[in-house]
Amino acid sequence: MVASIVLTILSGVTIFVIGQFILKLILDPIVAFKTALGELSAFFLREQAKITNATATEEIQLEIQRLTSSILSHRHTIPFYRFFAFFLRLPYNKRLIEGCHALNSISYHVNQNIPYTGKNNRYHEIREKMGIISTNLKVRVNYEKL
Repeated sequence: MVASIVLTILSGVTIFVIGQFILKLILDPIVAFKTALGELSAFFLREQAKITNATATEEIQLEIQRLTSSILSHRHTIPFYRFFAFFLRLPYNKRLIEGCHALNSISYHVNQNIPYTGKNNRYHEIREKMGIISTNLKVRVNYEKL
């Protein structure tokens, strides 16, 4: 009888510890990563006119850079990222890097005070990079096709 009670208690504690381990090590980082992607989408939708017209302030530039680094840092906290990316439809590593590279490019191009030397015009470059971000990071960056 006593052995049965002790076994039940130990089983309960073990299940609780394993549940907390999974929650803190796997689920919380995934939620934080998805939250960072959501913040990126909300930011682009809110500041769309300033970004696409290349009339952004330095604060907008810095916010794009902060969001980029946040997304990359949250990705590195997820163990077995490839496995979870496949099952949870998260962006794959290569696409994530390409999307963040496009974000960095946009943060540079949105300020008209910085000279532009690209072959296309600045606005076309920004729209092209926004398409890359939308496709690779699987986030909405404009109001098209709602």
